[in-house]
Amino acid sequence: MKKLFLSVIVSLFASVTFASTINEDPTVVLSKTTKELSQLLNTSYSENVLEKEELVKVSFTVNELHQLVVLQVNSNNSEIQSHVKEALNYKKLSSNELIIGKDYVFEVRFKN
Repeated sequence: MKKLFLSVIVSLFASVTFASTINEDPTVVLSKTTKELSQLLNTSYSENVLEKEELVKVSFTVNELHQLVVLQVNSNNSEIQSHVKEALNYKKLSSNELIIGKDYVFEVRFKN
């Protein structure tokens, strides 16, 4: 269990890249947001044994209330999809690095 949490944290920090759908800057690193997303994904994660490592792309936006709204979780594993949606949907972040109405994408590597 602890190995799984550590793997998710390390993978999230190592592979999180935020990309805007607007043609401004295609890759923006948001360190405070990355840390908060990592905490949200790890605090509510239940023990789940994966058959193999899985890289999941998550796309989300920020609404007018500064809440995350998960748009898509690119995974065939329904448990991972549910976990990501439950952990992030309508959660507020304390960092103000994200722009309201802008779409963001990040990757999370889940390891067994």
